[in-house]
Amino acid sequence: MKMDLVICGVGGQGNLLASVAIANYAMRKGLNVIGTETIGAAQRGGSVVSHLRISEEKIYSPTVPAGAADVILGFELVEALRHIDRLNPGGCYIVNSETVPTVLGNMGLDRYPPEGEILRELRLRSAKGYLINASEKARELGGAIMTNIVLLGALSRVLPFFEQEDLAAVLAELLPAKVLAVNLQALKAGYDLVA
Repeated sequence: MKMDLVICGVGGQGNLLASVAIANYAMRKGLNVIGTETIGAAQRGGSVVSHLRISEEKIYSPTVPAGAADVILGFELVEALRHIDRLNPGGCYIVNSETVPTVLGNMGLDRYPPEGEILRELRLRSAKGYLINASEKARELGGAIMTNIVLLGALSRVLPFFEQEDLAAVLAELLPAKVLAVNLQALKAGYDLVA
């Protein structure tokens, strides 16, 4: 068993919590996990990327090489596009359709391409992809802060390796008890969003 994931988004979307949840999940399955994060110029509003490598074998590098990722989990459209070259030809992407410009975009230092252009580029890289409005679903449940959990639910639908029950147990260890129930609803909602 070997799986490489790249999780990308904008600071404040919960990218790092999702990475920790996936890593803890894999370790509970007895697998080796190594990862790294890069955080943009500003923690909130900057580009955030996590690399996660999961394997039964020894792992020698925390960075997913270009063309090697099995999954790109994009919390934001343009951030997914920035990292789509890491996806292997048989891999898939799961991307939140809501746009969240980075600090550089808001300052006019970075161009935000039209949505159609982004989607065209994503589809050129992989025919297997899922575009879902995870942020909208999270807001319906009580807050956009749960976008990451909705995306984890979608990931569990796309990859059979991730079982809802076991992901829920990992979240129970990571989240405060007072928000666990609504986050478990978000996990199920993400699963249900993927057709």
